[in-house]
Amino acid sequence: MKIILTQLMIIFTFLLAFSSGPPDGRTGAPGELTCYDGCHNSYTLNYGTGNVSFSGVPELYVPGETYLITILVAHPSMQRWGFELSVKTNQQAQAGNITVTQSNYTQTGFLSGITYLKHRSAGTFNGQAGGAEWEFEWTAPESETGNITFYASGNCANGNGMNSNDYIYTTSISSNEDINFCYSEGDINVDGNLNIQDIILVMNYILGIMEFSEDQSCAGDVNEDGLINIMDIIIIIDWIMSGAQF
Repeated sequence: MKIILTQLMIIFTFLLAFSSGPPDGRTGAPGELTCYDGCHNSYTLNYGTGNVSFSGVPELYVPGETYLITILVAHPSMQRWGFELSVKTNQQAQAGNITVTQSNYTQTGFLSGITYLKHRSAGTFNGQAGGAEWEFEWTAPESETGNITFYASGNCANGNGMNSNDYIYTTSISSNEDINFCYSEGDINVDGNLNIQDIILVMNYILGIMEFSEDQSCAGDVNEDGLINIMDIIIIIDWIMSGAQF
């Protein structure tokens, strides 16, 4: 009898821990497991009419920019929800930074240099029909990182407190670096300020006194008409006079 009670306590503790968030490394990314493995495996992975998806992932990301991303888990007949996600480079390293924006519902974990965002117990929305969604902020990595991928595993549960008859779904979506983005419009010398020195550099370029690098040409063509001329100088002067910050 004591053995049975002990086993039941272990199972209860195990399930309670998972309702508070799955173990790290369960997003279905290459080399990772999901919550289907050894737990919610009544049905095969990605079986049925449910799904997990992302919203707000940019097709092209700008290095250093912050994006508000939403992850959604849905199933027509389930009523408790969970997830775990990660963002990785092609080399399976951490890509950018994840910031919690719903601390009552989500949390982060860390494993082998990777940040994992996942639900808290309150974020399972027990009894809520149809699906659930969670938001977070993602700050893109530094330039020359290249293609990155968001990975997620979603749990569509029946809310019975057990790990049976629940559905696990996986998804991934990639975003590539915007290599054509100009990081310093008008700031020709890239000192972090717009001032007379930038105007002088543009004038010297127009007069043929100096040549611009590719980055300087991008920064100098502030009206994006493919030319660097007096119109760009006028715009830079206007930005300086208005106290614009870049």
